[in-house]
Amino acid sequence: MKQIRWDRLLTPIIGIVLGIYLVARPNSATGALCSLIGWLILLAGIAGIINAVSFQHATMLESPLLPFSVVGTVIGLFIVVQPGILASIVSLIICIFLLIEGASSLQAAMRRHAWGDPLWLVPLVVGILSLIVGLWMLFAPLESAVLMMQVTGVSLIVSGIVNLLATLFGQR
Repeated sequence: MKQIRWDRLLTPIIGIVLGIYLVARPNSATGALCSLIGWLILLAGIAGIINAVSFQHATMLESPLLPFSVVGTVIGLFIVVQPGILASIVSLIICIFLLIEGASSLQAAMRRHAWGDPLWLVPLVVGILSLIVGLWMLFAPLESAVLMMQVTGVSLIVSGIVNLLATLFGQR
């Protein structure tokens, strides 16, 4: 009988469970992820402040990292208190990228059409879809963050199932 390594079995199961959570509770998952990021930034800022103060005390020189550590601490604290702000910022960054990509694809479609390229419709469709999604994300940043979380969840579920099946029924 085939020996199954537990790590090869456990990792896909964890991925499937996490994926189901992301699909079923995207708002909670988004808040939890943003809070986690906020806590990590806050802890890194505090560690930087401690390091900078220790450096100053040991060397009697000013630490150039102290201002950055203080800013990191403030940003981390702000994200911990208001995790939805980070989700909105990430959505806005993706929105800007999609709008730029959409406009660039429309320009490429016009150039290809002028050259007589028969595939000019591909960048046209991609450009229009990118602009539509980008505009939606611009006016609904939190909803788009939730959708991104659900898409990530579906991806984790599919990947977990494929990896689980490969582990269980793979080569002997």
